[in-house]
Parts: sequence; C-alpha cells; structure tokens
Amino acid sequence: MIVASTDPSTDPLVSYVLATYNRPDDLREAIESILDQTYDPIEVIVVSNSTDETSTMFEDGGRFDEPTVHYHEFPGRMGVPQARNIGYDLASGDILVTIDDDAVLTSNDATETVVRLFDSNPEIGVLAFQCRDYRTDEVNPHETPDPPRFDMTPTVPYRATNFVGVGNAIRSAVIDRVGDFPEDFVYGFEEMDLSFRVHESGYDILFTPEVAVWHKKSPEARRTDLETQERLVGNRIKLALRNLPMRYVVVSTVLWSVYGLLLTRRPSSLWNIYRRLYDERETTLEARRVVSPRTIRRIKSRKTMLFFWWYGPHPGRLFGRDGTPQRVFWETSN
Repeated sequence: MIVASTDPSTDPLVSYVLATYNRPDDLREAIESILDQTYDPIEVIVVSNSTDETSTMFEDGGRFDEPTVHYHEFPGRMGVPQARNIGYDLASGDILVTIDDDAVLTSNDATETVVRLFDSNPEIGVLAFQCRDYRTDEVNPHETPDPPRFDMTPTVPYRATNFVGVGNAIRSAVIDRVGDFPEDFVYGFEEMDLSFRVHESGYDILFTPEVAVWHKKSPEARRTDLETQERLVGNRIKLALRNLPMRYVVVSTVLWSVYGLLLTRRPSSLWNIYRRLYDERETTLEARRVVSPRTIRRIKSRKTMLFFWWYGPHPGRLFGRDGTPQRVFWETSN
C-alpha cells in the first residue's frame, strides 16, 4: 500500500485521548496502535485513575517514555465523561481522537484518513468509526450508530444521528463551541448528549467504515452489571430532560421506567434511578437546552432515536423487515 506523505510542519496536530483504569495490557496495545500511525504530528494523552502498575509504562525508561506520550494520573475513580473532558483540556490538537483503552486501531493510516475526511467535509464536526469485534473481526452493530435507512449497513459511509465512544474523532473547534461531555452521566450515553449539541450547532456527524477499531470489551474495570443498567436507564431519561421538548420527557420517562423495571427485575433499581435523578435535578435543569425543531426534524429523518414522542430505538429497527426485537436491549448493553 502506498501511504501519502505527511508534513509535521504544516499538517494539523491530532491528539489521541484515552481514559484508563487498571488495564495495562489493553492500554499498551491501544497506544502501540496509535504510535504505529504513519501520520505526523500526533500526541497521546492518557488520563488514568489506575491503582496498579500502569504508570510504570510511562516512567523514565518505560515502554512509552517518549515526548509524544503524556500520562496524567489522578486519585480516586472518575467517570469516563470526566476523564475524557480532562483529556480534551490537556490536548493541544486541532482534532481530538478518542478510542477506548481496550480498543485497537485496525490500520496504520487511520489518522491520515481522519484528517482527509475533515478537510474534505467542512460541515462534519464528528467522525464515528466502525467498531469490529477484536476476536472475530465482525462489525459490531451494538457499537455502531444506526444508518439513516433500514436497508443500509455499517459498511458504507452515512450521516449519523450520534457517535459511539469506543472510536471517534471530533474537531476541537466543535468542543469549543458546544461544550464537552456531561460529567454527571458517569457511564453511558454521554456521546448522545454531545451529539444533540453538535447537530444543534449546525455541524453533522459522519459514520465512516474507512476508520475502524477492534474492540475487546474487556471485563476488567467495568462497573457491575446492575449499576450499569441503572445508570444507563437513568441517563436515557436525563438525556430527554436535558435536550428535548417536555412531551418527549414525559413519554420517555414512562417508557424507560417500565423498561428499567423489566431489565433489572428489581423495584429497588427503579428507586435508585429516581433517587439519582432527584439528587441531580438542579444540575440537569440548569443544563436543559431544548433543541430546535430543525434538529428534531434532522434526527427524525434518519429514523434512529426519535419516533413520535418517544426517545428510543425506532420501531422499524425492532419490527421492520430487517429489524429485531433484541435491538431494544442494545440500548443498555455494556
């Protein structure tokens, strides 16, 4: 393969941002896939809450003791949105690329492709990468934004409603304009919240299979299934409250509450969800910025997250010709 040359003196700096917690082996492979990139200039920003030996890789004489890699360790355990926000603040690049610490770039020209796509599509603010299973190389639909037509598959590029955190690129100018991730989400759907603001600002989101990651979905450092399910359901309700007209808030609260009860099979989980929402009510209401009818029309036209007054998977994804009722469970799979 012929790789186009890059010029560090004129090409935009690309910052890779990784949040990590006690996954040294996965993190090592993720960073190696970044350092193998043919593009220059890049930098790697690692934000860590790790309590194990992770930091030794970045010490003098360590595996990643080099000027383009910057390791920042913080005490305690923060949520992924907060860690990524810190990484964005520390980054200097014109383009911010995020991959999970248990993900690996599939090709060494991924960064060049990111720069080229942004350069040729000035209206695009976010690139959503294709996600493949690390072991089988199959495209993972659970971690892929839905295509705008039911007959499309994530093997071709398309304008998307949202992006997924496992692999994406964002113009730093977009973050400057619309803000970063909501830190009170802790785990799950923070990308959808940012996606609303991206669309509202006039930018669009492009899914591209030209850039892909292999995702291991490592069990290490993941939160418990029950806590994850509760937070994901609660964040779905909070998303509507932060961004959508009140009719969506009411309908989504009812439907997602029923779903949460069926999912966890514990009335106590529903109580935990409501308690968190109540405790965070002031922050959520202060952040409430209802998107415009134009943004709602755009999202509805792509047959993804909005249907009638419901904020969730489109019925065509569940019961259409190529639909599957199991699709509803993708919303809260971790």
